[in-house]
Amino acid sequence: MADQVNYYRVLGVSREASQEEIRGAYRRLAKERHPDHPSGSAEEFSLLQEAHAVLSDPNRRRSHDEALDLAHAADQLAGLDFGSLEDELAARRQEHESSGPHLGERLRGRFRRKEKADGGRGRDDVRRRGRYEVREARWYEPHYFDPEPLTWKSGAISFLAAFFAFIAAGQLGLWATGVIDAGPFAFTHALGPFMPIVYTLVGLVVAYFAYRAAGYAALALVFVAALAVGSQGLPEGLLQFGTLGIIILLVVILLGNRRERSAR
Repeated sequence: MADQVNYYRVLGVSREASQEEIRGAYRRLAKERHPDHPSGSAEEFSLLQEAHAVLSDPNRRRSHDEALDLAHAADQLAGLDFGSLEDELAARRQEHESSGPHLGERLRGRFRRKEKADGGRGRDDVRRRGRYEVREARWYEPHYFDPEPLTWKSGAISFLAAFFAFIAAGQLGLWATGVIDAGPFAFTHALGPFMPIVYTLVGLVVAYFAYRAAGYAALALVFVAALAVGSQGLPEGLLQFGTLGIIILLVVILLGNRRERSAR
């Protein structure tokens, strides 16, 4: 197994590690081993990138696991005495045939029959195949998102988009509640009782897209934008319910992460 590189050891994770754990290990080690870091190395950083690329791809990870298993089996076979092994296998085969199927075989038979009755599809088959993740995060699963680190560009876009979204919601609230003359938009008066829901939805939507783009740092910028627009108290409730939308997204992410950890 000396010639076979174990990418799990390179990243310092187990073979049962999830994609989230692999990404976290890569990002942590990439900072330490980057050539620009005092203790970094171009060779180690290149190996780290290769390990992340292989283990992040379900097909390449499966092939890597098979290669590790074959290398391990080759090491084991190298020291075997095949003459004594053949005698031992023959004795065990004879003992097995005389005692009938063991408990493991009986249980496997039951599970196979159950899978056939269910059409061969498990409840979580869409999400995982064994320990391999084979699908991208769905829009309603924000805890699976993998946001990029915040940059000046993504930060500016997140803040300005949230700022103008809250301004638009605030203007709509002023019309709907009659604080200012709506003019040709008098039909917005019908939205007056529902403006808290509108503010909450605006906060939730802008927080969702900001988090998807740049993670928790972008969420903080969304809150700053809500504070900048709604801190004067006009329209009433914009800051409170806009912040509620942000909190709702955080709760959804927290519950999703907790459910994912408990399912492992």
